[in-house]
Amino acid sequence: MPVRTRPAPDRARRRLLQAVPAVAAFGLGAPRPVRALAAEPTAALLQARLAQQGVGLVAVQVANRGVAVASQGQAGEGKPLRDDALFEIGSITKTFTALLLADAVVRRHLAIDDPVEKALPGVALRDTAGAPIRWVDLATQRSGLPRLPSNFAPKDPGDPYADYDEARLLEFLNTFKPTVARDTRWEYSNLGFGLLGYALGRAAGSSYPELLAERVLRPLGMSRSTLSLPGRPIAAWVDGHDAEKRRVPHWHLDVLAGAGGLVMPAADLARYAQAALTPDATPLGEAFALAQKRHAAGPSEINPIGLAWVRAPLNGRTVLNHDGGTGGFSSSLWLDPQRQRAAAILANAMVEVNDLALHLLDESMPPKDLSLMRQVAVALGAEQLAPLAGVYAARPAFKLTLSVRDGQLWAQATGQSAFQLFAKSSRRFFARITPLEIEFAEGSPPSSLTLFQGGATVRFVRE
Repeated sequence: MPVRTRPAPDRARRRLLQAVPAVAAFGLGAPRPVRALAAEPTAALLQARLAQQGVGLVAVQVANRGVAVASQGQAGEGKPLRDDALFEIGSITKTFTALLLADAVVRRHLAIDDPVEKALPGVALRDTAGAPIRWVDLATQRSGLPRLPSNFAPKDPGDPYADYDEARLLEFLNTFKPTVARDTRWEYSNLGFGLLGYALGRAAGSSYPELLAERVLRPLGMSRSTLSLPGRPIAAWVDGHDAEKRRVPHWHLDVLAGAGGLVMPAADLARYAQAALTPDATPLGEAFALAQKRHAAGPSEINPIGLAWVRAPLNGRTVLNHDGGTGGFSSSLWLDPQRQRAAAILANAMVEVNDLALHLLDESMPPKDLSLMRQVAVALGAEQLAPLAGVYAARPAFKLTLSVRDGQLWAQATGQSAFQLFAKSSRRFFARITPLEIEFAEGSPPSSLTLFQGGATVRFVRE
């Protein structure tokens, strides 16, 4: 998990821091044929990453109203990866679900501040203060709902969402005990976005799969995109793999499909990016605009959130991002509305791709040097790690919490997931989840630490 920090001015170029009537076809016309990206440097970029991790990669670029796609690697079992292969896009699905909400608001079928429980007869969806959880709370990850429901207990861990159905969701909602007030903190929730899709279907007198197809996929010409629902076979679906390149089962999502159930080829994802960059050429123009604008504080001080979209500063502009990941797939989509550019990477393995997509969007952002994640770690005893634990602040709103768990040192940045640190020495540590190093000052306990990431250095002072 990358730690998103505000770059120093001289490093700004190197550091950045997720019953309805049919709609007519829109002004972008028929989907444009894709063309191959230039052999250099895109192919070399993908090949270099595949030499370190992954099985297959597809790159997408949108610029000047044109689309380019390139693929490298394997689809699985020695089969070459085709540009038109279908990938699980995971949580990028959330931006589609948020677009459905924005569309409903634009058409005045509901108001963004309406209580969600109005679409769920018999369910009281409230926070700790008794206030109704609103549509906007779900779409900005500020509902107070947990990442997953408490009754989430998959029969098959390899396909964990397949048996979580409507009955289980309603069971959870009817027994839910809130622990925080809504709109008081950002907390990533697959449950929240799954519920958003389900409730939007109910509010429309339809279902999430039908609503998504009718209001978004068909109008945008995304003819090969579909949801990975249980019991529904999908042709041309490439194999997924774990980080060690072992084949893993596909994921299927039932009632929580709005959180991450879409499967599509690169050309359809490019089509979606084109529409997001030129919303006025689509019947969803106002909805795209509403989804992309700032609605609330997000995962960090410099990353406010739209409806699903995370906003970020880049070289004086604001760009938008959402990543996706399932058991065997990874994806990242970036939009640069000011420059009318977009870039995406689709991978059929659970690997890091965010940096590759960002580099394709803006070449001033270098890809990560993953060799830093493969350093040899040295063993330290609990008595050496214990003094390092504590809270270190770069500024009041951005802190690192260090803790020792079962003899291992862990770090957690404000609004992000915890990750393990590995020792290079008694004072210098590195991460294996992303290229990042931390060095502690002398002293026991140390008075500060310095974070090194992506060419930037940030000092954190112990509280």
